[in-house]
Amino acid sequence: MRAESRYRQIARALRREIQERSLPLGGQLPSEKQLEERFEASRNTIRLALGMLRNQGLIVSKPGRGHFVQDVVPETFYATRTKGGPDGLNESNMSGLTLEELQLLSATPDIASRLRVPEGDMTVVRRMHRFSGERSGSVSSAYYPVDLVQGTPLMVPEDVESALVVLMEHGHRQVGYVDELETRMPTPQETSQLELPPGVPVLNVHRTDYAEDRPIRLVHTVHAGHSIRYQFEHGNLQAYHRD
Repeated sequence: MRAESRYRQIARALRREIQERSLPLGGQLPSEKQLEERFEASRNTIRLALGMLRNQGLIVSKPGRGHFVQDVVPETFYATRTKGGPDGLNESNMSGLTLEELQLLSATPDIASRLRVPEGDMTVVRRMHRFSGERSGSVSSAYYPVDLVQGTPLMVPEDVESALVVLMEHGHRQVGYVDELETRMPTPQETSQLELPPGVPVLNVHRTDYAEDRPIRLVHTVHAGHSIRYQFEHGNLQAYHRD
């Protein structure tokens, strides 16, 4: 059997043990020597198999200590559940968001098309970072047409409990939203910001919030792909939610 086929076979066996929790989250893998003996394979073959798992974001290597199962447990974002605010508001964020920057920027073609404003129009941008415990979970940029937020707390560089409540209090109530989700590999900046291991993709989300007559906010969020799980719920789910 060729070396390539052999290392893929070993990687599949270890991947299955990780998925079945035979190798627990955060747990240490056997040493390379032990894996060589177990699979009757060369050190180079074992290292290729471990490299494959590392590139898939399943394990991390700690110099001088060995290889460990990635210990990130994905958080679930219930995309279609309300936050519990008035009028069924549905926020696009999760707990732990902290405002890092407030800017005035001209709308790019991508932003202008979603907010339905002329390209180059000024928008208010609130950039946020979310931590889950000590881990960096996501980075977000919320874009608002200037005319909607002029004179509101959203123009102040401070955290607000709910941007949608602020908008509603100033006559712009959210009645719906559109989510666009895609996965891709991270940019070098995102890899650094989100402290991503090799091989881990990001989940790229655009949520556009609408009032009855116009878009009122665009939130672009980049999630660490191994730390987020989106759940959408539709229809009668009494059986699902029953204790």
